[in-house]
Amino acid sequence: MQPVIEARNLSKTYRLYGNPYHRLLERLPWNRGRKLHREVPALQDVSFHVGRGECVGVVGSNGAGKSTLLKVLSGTTFPTAGSYTVNGRVTSLLELGAGFQPNFSGRENVFMNAALMGFSRKEAQRKYQEIVDFSELGEFIHAPVRTYSSGMQARLGFSVAVATEPDLLIIDEILAVGDMGFRKKCVERIWKYKSEGRSMFFCSHSLYDVRQICERAIWMHQGRAQLIADSVTVTNEYASYETKAGGAEGDPRPFADAPHAGRRPEDMPHIVEGVILDAATLQPRNTFAPGESCAIRVHVRNGAVREQLHLAIGARRNDGTECFTHATQFDGRTIDFAEGHVTLFLDCIRLLSGKFTVVLYLFDADGVHRYEERPANAQLIVQNRTKDLGLFLQDHRWRIEPLR
Repeated sequence: MQPVIEARNLSKTYRLYGNPYHRLLERLPWNRGRKLHREVPALQDVSFHVGRGECVGVVGSNGAGKSTLLKVLSGTTFPTAGSYTVNGRVTSLLELGAGFQPNFSGRENVFMNAALMGFSRKEAQRKYQEIVDFSELGEFIHAPVRTYSSGMQARLGFSVAVATEPDLLIIDEILAVGDMGFRKKCVERIWKYKSEGRSMFFCSHSLYDVRQICERAIWMHQGRAQLIADSVTVTNEYASYETKAGGAEGDPRPFADAPHAGRRPEDMPHIVEGVILDAATLQPRNTFAPGESCAIRVHVRNGAVREQLHLAIGARRNDGTECFTHATQFDGRTIDFAEGHVTLFLDCIRLLSGKFTVVLYLFDADGVHRYEERPANAQLIVQNRTKDLGLFLQDHRWRIEPLR
């Protein structure tokens, strides 16, 4: 079966001019051969393919060439060298709302964008109500786009883009549009594309999202494809590289000070609190020695519409190193109550000395949409009374055998 997209030795070099007039002067006959620009390579010999029904992720630090690659594949810019083939309709979610005419109403922009995407007037009319319903703009669809907030423009842009039902969906860091309820709708729509066997090309700094959504991934580094493999291997290698380089870009997400994004707390699932306890007495305690047992109890309250949830609990060192993260989803457990406690028992702490932030994550049933991320009420303090060194105490044994 033909891949939905195939790139062969893609390269892109930008020309930077010190003065706008140099671009013209360089083309004059008497200046032939005289370079008035500086060349900056953004892509260098990138080759890959995306199969039918496959989701491929793209990771890399800022300036690695990710956005340039997506713009080339979307037809926004042209490669300097190499070629690529696309089989089917492609929709890009790069800059939501880009291309909207601010003086036109939302309705007029819907039909204009539909025409640019190749839809007939009849097809656009058939999709119009679906777009309006998904965007939740209501009567504001008739107002000029210049009166929209940035969130409203993002809603309309996403709704128009996903209504095209493409063969390949190219996504660039757009899983944070609108408020929490709309973000969940966006994630569900993307997950629906995946379940329907459609192809996706997904660029994100969130390594968790890449691991959850993608089968394979590409690590871009200085314009080249550093590694192409399964998503777990690529994200692990990339996270290790960033840690060594001091970039700490593995999965940067600040704690949410306002997790409900303007909605009443009872409307959405949320974490009430998380406490660290002594595993035996279940009394509050946050200082332990390696080998002792502790428990982390999280008070979870479901939303107005009850749904299945997943909880993850991790420990993060002050330098950003993720020491461990355990999730109910990975252990085959599901939260399905209106309100209650979920307790993680750590029967034998293996961490050595240090202060660790206990991070709590609340997910939807698919483990993709994060309702909330927040710390527990106290840090986990581990005080080692031995001379062992390192991050954690590994189970071990010795064998000493003299040679005869």
